[in-house]
Amino acid sequence: MESRRLLRIEIWVFGTPLSLITLFYSFIFRKDRENMPDPLSRTSASTAGFAEYIEKYSGNIYTLSRLLLGQGAEAEEAAVKSFTELYEPYLRTGCDAQSFSLQCYRECIRHCSLIVQGRKSRIPACLSWEDQLVHALRYGLRLSLTDIGLILRKSLPELKAQIRQMREQLAAHEAAMPTASLSVG
Repeated sequence: MESRRLLRIEIWVFGTPLSLITLFYSFIFRKDRENMPDPLSRTSASTAGFAEYIEKYSGNIYTLSRLLLGQGAEAEEAAVKSFTELYEPYLRTGCDAQSFSLQCYRECIRHCSLIVQGRKSRIPACLSWEDQLVHALRYGLRLSLTDIGLILRKSLPELKAQIRQMREQLAAHEAAMPTASLSVG
């Protein structure tokens, strides 16, 4: 018999509680013990490990989705889907904290990319999607170049060249923007 249990984790972002992630976990119950999970089963242990990873990485994943999508329901949706997509594979194979974090970031980026592709572009973006990813990871989350390289599967020299080019684009874009001056008379 299969039963579902609701796990709700509240995350604090910028001093505000955020009910971000609501996941349904499936527990397999033994037939001889209705409504009692087997405390020694691999599923129960895996679920507890997964919940720890959610607590550890949900803040960064939600922040990344907000940086890429802006504030709102889309960012929350991308963060939630990032974890729900990883639950079944995690139960089958399990993984260490570093592998899980890489998978989380990649899954979040994938969901954000799908959402952005579905949007109608209202204003032309100064940076390409790839540059926006690097910008969000480097300057938004302040991740190291090594971590960004692992997440995006890029070499360090390739990443450094992209950041240099991105900075030049941003500087050129800023120089082209009209300046406003205020004078008090």
